[in-house]
Amino acid sequence: MRLKHIISTVFFFAVAFTLWQCDGDDPNAAGPACNISNADLTYDKNMKSLINRTCLSCHAGKGPGTTDYSTYEKMQKYLDNGDILKRVVIDKDMPQAGSPMTQAQRDSMNCWLKAGSPK
Repeated sequence: MRLKHIISTVFFFAVAFTLWQCDGDDPNAAGPACNISNADLTYDKNMKSLINRTCLSCHAGKGPGTTDYSTYEKMQKYLDNGDILKRVVIDKDMPQAGSPMTQAQRDSMNCWLKAGSPK
């Protein structure tokens, strides 16, 4: 009987620890799943040109946008805190000016963010 109690206790704590590790702290975990199979998107290879075309008319450190997306390093805070996922992929209220984003471009942005926005 004692062995069953020990095994049950260990199992309980293992499950609790696993759930604790998945507590939703990743803001980019929200929103839709990536719908592009084998997406291998990086900032330098894919996303920089999209961001330059669709975001920098306002977010280049000047102009109406208060955030600067002119470099990967300047975007990092907004990539990490989920702001870009929320505004571009979930709410779809960005970009507000300049070139509009197609759904395919939003899907690419989503997959890139879900992958941890690799440089």
